[in-house]
Amino acid sequence: MMKLRKVLWIATALGVLAGVASADPMRTVFTKENKFPGALKPELSLAGGGSSYDADEADADVERFFVAPGLRFGLTDRLAVLAAVPYAGYSEGDLDEKGLGDVEVGTEFLFFEDIFEYAWIIPHATAILATGDEDKGLGTGETQGRFGISVGTTTMDVLHWAVDASYTLNGAEADAEEFAEDGDERDELVTGALSIVWDLDERSSILGEVQVRDDPVDEEEDDYALRAHLGMAYKVNENLSIMAYGGGASAMAEDYYGMGRVVWAF
Repeated sequence: MMKLRKVLWIATALGVLAGVASADPMRTVFTKENKFPGALKPELSLAGGGSSYDADEADADVERFFVAPGLRFGLTDRLAVLAAVPYAGYSEGDLDEKGLGDVEVGTEFLFFEDIFEYAWIIPHATAILATGDEDKGLGTGETQGRFGISVGTTTMDVLHWAVDASYTLNGAEADAEEFAEDGDERDELVTGALSIVWDLDERSSILGEVQVRDDPVDEEEDDYALRAHLGMAYKVNENLSIMAYGGGASAMAEDYYGMGRVVWAF
């Protein structure tokens, strides 16, 4: 009986450790999922993306891109810190600029998760440093602070729902003429977002996300701006995951955009 009890304890411990070792990365962009690296475990990522904007007053389309290596580190099983250092590009007609973008550092805290890991509440905060050259289109020119909270749940074991509300200091898209005249910092930005993730199987997921913002390019014509995309996530093995997203925007300084991410979880 004693030997059997020891075997059961060892099997249980190994099962727990295996679950911790194969932690999954977050798949959503506009909201936060209850997926953390684990205590004292790193998560490395390489993200990239681009967007196109056909401005009425511009002679040529505005093209932007970025490539950003990132790190997410679990201080505990519920608290993670993160950082991303983007290499950015901006082109418009004969103008073609490349260089360091705005560096981001932040934290995420799994404040609540039910016993079945179906419902969660995640407050989060991010500092966006003005390291990119605004005159070259590589940065915002203003240090920003984003504070938000994501709330989510899971239904039927395979559908994951999340909503997010965030407030960003100096985060609104700047109107070029007003910004030049006032010389002030950007307005505050308020956003709301919804994400739906559907697990097709243990490895494959598809998702849709929408974000509403209160900083339309033309405030006289529009009350809000909107971004939306569809995406997929695939877990190659216990450590490697890949994601891809593509969508469009309304009343913003971009028409279409695409993004991708490769994540290695230790």
